[in-house]
Amino acid sequence: MLFAGAAGGIVTHEPAFGVAAKQIPPNRQEQALAAGYAVVDQTFLVATHFSEPIKQNVPELLARQEICRFTDSLNETQPKLVEELVPKLLSLVEVQKVLQQLLREQVPIRDLTTILETLADTASVNKQPVVMVEAVRQALGRSLVRPLLSEDGKLRLATLDPSLEEEMIRAFDPQSSATQGAGLQSSFSSRLLKGMQRLFGDQASAASPVLLCATPARFHLRRLLEPFLPRVVVLSPAEIPASVQVQSLGLVS
Repeated sequence: MLFAGAAGGIVTHEPAFGVAAKQIPPNRQEQALAAGYAVVDQTFLVATHFSEPIKQNVPELLARQEICRFTDSLNETQPKLVEELVPKLLSLVEVQKVLQQLLREQVPIRDLTTILETLADTASVNKQPVVMVEAVRQALGRSLVRPLLSEDGKLRLATLDPSLEEEMIRAFDPQSSATQGAGLQSSFSSRLLKGMQRLFGDQASAASPVLLCATPARFHLRRLLEPFLPRVVVLSPAEIPASVQVQSLGLVS
């Protein structure tokens, strides 16, 4: 058994997510659970060890040939939608990049009709990748939030400090100089990770914390956290259905 931060046991390293953990005998599982630690058995650990790298590399596996296959299949039922989007508004490469970014954030792309309809509506006004990704996520908001709900139907999340959000927007402002932007990003990353650690403790890396951040800062925040917290979920308020009850876990500052 492996669980982070527990007393006793053999100190080890959880291989799939790279977090500190300890190995305990099966007869201590109930004790560890009662103490509030995350416990996994060997079968789950091995399965995660193999499945997680596959999930992380799915975007790179989505080649142009696959995009062609998707659009050809959709063309049989909704030819006007496909014709309107590719290549009149977006090239196949541009569609591919949006789908790859969605997969990178572990967003399912099964609802291709909604995705392409949203891209068609958005690309006619703004073709910036960040804008298109954010628009698609908002259109898929209900399906994004559903797996994150607790047993009582609530969405538990942490909120990003407004000052951090403003600092991040400045860091990624295309008008800022390269030196200034790099400095702001480095400072922001350090401050943000410390805030996450204070709020979530050792479980920040192993669990799937949910953060609330307005768009377009949401996009950059997710990219910034990805190397350190690959399982973090960053939602914008526009992605959360009005019927969902939100419970704040605290402020990341």
